[in-house]
Amino acid sequence: MKKIIYFLILFLFLTPVSAFGMEKIFYLSEKNEEISIPIIQKNAKKIDILAPQAYAVKSDLNLYGSLSKELKEVIADNNLKVMPLVVNSKFLQPIIHNLLLSGEAQDKIIASMVELAKENNYIGWQFDFEHINYKDKDLYSAFVEKTSKELHKNNLILSIAAVSRTSAYEDSDFYYNWGGAFDYKRISDAVDFISLMTYDDPKSYGPTSSVLYTKWVLNYVKDKISSEKLSMGIPFYYWGWNQKTLKRVSSGNYSLVKYTMDNFLCKYGFDRLLGAPWLSYSVWGASYKIWYENRKSFELKLNIVKQNNLRGFSAWVLGSEDSEIWDVL
Repeated sequence: MKKIIYFLILFLFLTPVSAFGMEKIFYLSEKNEEISIPIIQKNAKKIDILAPQAYAVKSDLNLYGSLSKELKEVIADNNLKVMPLVVNSKFLQPIIHNLLLSGEAQDKIIASMVELAKENNYIGWQFDFEHINYKDKDLYSAFVEKTSKELHKNNLILSIAAVSRTSAYEDSDFYYNWGGAFDYKRISDAVDFISLMTYDDPKSYGPTSSVLYTKWVLNYVKDKISSEKLSMGIPFYYWGWNQKTLKRVSSGNYSLVKYTMDNFLCKYGFDRLLGAPWLSYSVWGASYKIWYENRKSFELKLNIVKQNNLRGFSAWVLGSEDSEIWDVL
């Protein structure tokens, strides 16, 4: 009996994260596509949904976009589920505002989404409309509800990439033009799930997504988005800061972090409170600090997903990650 219990405990500790039913969504950007395709090919079994940021509404309020031949091939080879993103081109605010004022344009875009999904075997779509003015909150929620209703009629899903915040209101540009437009409860009731962007902390002078910030966001939305509809955003990119001016001067892939490690004399650390690694270095008389994401910080965020019984995670963006994160999944 003791041996059986021992092996059961051992099994639990050795079971990969995927065995806990965590839905793993990975975003793909056009910029990173070339370096991401081999990553997708190698790790396809660890990707539940591939979400390419491939479609955009432009100033004429029409939907444009497609997947490359190479991407279509790797998707077909691995039988991947695909849920493309729809953005307002360059996140221009006038585009999304004008779209929300035009029911005719909305209907045309929804019809295009249904047609494209059927032609390409997409499981559905994710709205990634950003830089929305807070005064358009109700208009955006109504558009989401209308779109979700039509997609569901056609057996397609709709999810929303939502900018995160930690309060109902604040007097800031971030609230007025980014976070304030999302009625989490109303949107959550209408869609299949929300990918909550628990990164790009607007008040951070360190990592883009500290453990503290993530927990603050989740605490705020816990009575607005049910856990089974919440996919927690996880970033793979770094933020770099000038230590004297405290201005953010860079952002990018883990490969650039590795380049810095290999080519500069660096100091290293891990902030346990923030749950993030950092390195610092000096060049041309200026001192810089990079807060980045690695296997350890990724594991900490996965633990938050598990502890809160969330649907899973949505990771931005393929090709930016520390390759060791794949060993965790």
